[in-house]
Amino acid sequence: MTTVPAPRGVLVVEDDSALRTLFLLLLEAEGFRVFEAGDGQAGLDTLSAHAGDIGVVITDCGLPRVGGVELIARVRAGHPEVKIIGTSGFGANNVRAMVLAAGADEFFPKPFSIPDVIRRVKAFGA
Repeated sequence: MTTVPAPRGVLVVEDDSALRTLFLLLLEAEGFRVFEAGDGQAGLDTLSAHAGDIGVVITDCGLPRVGGVELIARVRAGHPEVKIIGTSGFGANNVRAMVLAAGADEFFPKPFSIPDVIRRVKAFGA
């Protein structure tokens, strides 16, 4: 009998608790294991604690403690295998360039379609 490996997890780093909860519910409904953090430092701590279980990080850029662009750069430096999606509602063009330069694989300006983000997470093979 062949066993199918459990899907890798998705870490959602978002300071807006309603949006974070929405991501959590929708991603779990798609079968993903979801980790969550409300600020950048908590996101880094969660990734360190569950590094082998997380395949994708979705992060807002306007985060307290450790900003999203710094979080992206630190995740990319320490976990190059992890796919990163950055999101932001501020200055989409400038932020997009900063997010991608920091090492993100994808950028979604807010407001965005959560189903589009979920499709991208699936494409990353989380």
